[in-house]
Amino acid sequence: MNVLRVAITLLLVFGVIIFILLFGQSPQLRNGIVGKLHTFLTVRAPKGIESTFKRVIGPANWNRLLGCWHYCFESRNPFLQIFFMILTAGSIILFLKYALPHIPGIYLDPVHLYIIPAQIFSLYAAYIVVCAADPGIITKDNLQRFLDHYKYDELLYNPKDCSTCHLQKPARSKHCSMCKACIGQLDHHCFWINQCVGINNHRYFFLFLFTLTQFCAYGAYLCIQIYRGFIIEWGLDKAYMQDKRTGLKVPLSFRKAMLHILQRDRIIGSIAILASVVSFLVFFFLVYQLYLAGRGVTTNEAFKWEQIEDAIDRGEIWVEEVQVHNTGKGGKKPKESVTKRKVESLEELDNIYDKGFFRNLHNIFFPPKLLHVGGKDKNI
Repeated sequence: MNVLRVAITLLLVFGVIIFILLFGQSPQLRNGIVGKLHTFLTVRAPKGIESTFKRVIGPANWNRLLGCWHYCFESRNPFLQIFFMILTAGSIILFLKYALPHIPGIYLDPVHLYIIPAQIFSLYAAYIVVCAADPGIITKDNLQRFLDHYKYDELLYNPKDCSTCHLQKPARSKHCSMCKACIGQLDHHCFWINQCVGINNHRYFFLFLFTLTQFCAYGAYLCIQIYRGFIIEWGLDKAYMQDKRTGLKVPLSFRKAMLHILQRDRIIGSIAILASVVSFLVFFFLVYQLYLAGRGVTTNEAFKWEQIEDAIDRGEIWVEEVQVHNTGKGGKKPKESVTKRKVESLEELDNIYDKGFFRNLHNIFFPPKLLHVGGKDKNI
């Protein structure tokens, strides 16, 4: 069981590191232990590694290594796409070789022999679509459409030009240094699909997350049901063990039986553990993405709102209020005066892009046709 414990520990550590890297800079966490760990992982540790490598391999080799780093992690490349294909293909091949012969089984009907190919096809189809779809790149041809559709709120977004694209930046857009383009309603850059998630492919990104979640959950379910069948086939449901405390023979528990099977058949068990962990992590991310989309907020904007909330706590956000003074004398027009008031809470500010939960999701899954290619609207 040492191998299993090490594998689970490594997966948990990996998940914690991803959480720290994603949310360590948020105002709610950056002043606590998560923020300190984020600073260590992104600032102190890289500086220490850089200093050590420069002394060991020399400045010239360090510059070559730095060039490889920039290509792998600071520019678009297919490494994670290749890794995803290898990981999924390898897991599927192992499943077909070691698990499929036990289907149908005691707890699995023959219908799964037809569901499994459909699941594999749907996973790769969803992945190809999300990788190939245009995220919503802003060009000279479609710029005016984006400007007309997205109004500036004068809070998160103000009229200004992109210093790289030399185009006016529509509200809710952001320039991606990796994609080397401004993306309409940019949510985030996803390394797994090697491009940004924006107005035009956000729906396909949701489709991919859902497909991957249920694919892994289904695979874990099949492996667990196969193990349950092994309990019957191997007679473990009728087995007894000696209780160390009392010395009496007691029926073998379900947990002990599953652990015994895992020791004898680790491949199916490893597939089940990997599929369960991936399904849980992707499901959590899917729910978080749906939560943001339902609020009318992108991942990029969520961090912007957190920064605004932090500025409110420091007393740096003010709003202008127009007051009307009507003297009611001689039919004179009412006088107006503008006063400034400090914002005390985030609830006092309106998100003009929030149209209501279901309308927000509708706009994600049925986005406006803003891309213009060859005289025709383009959605994919």
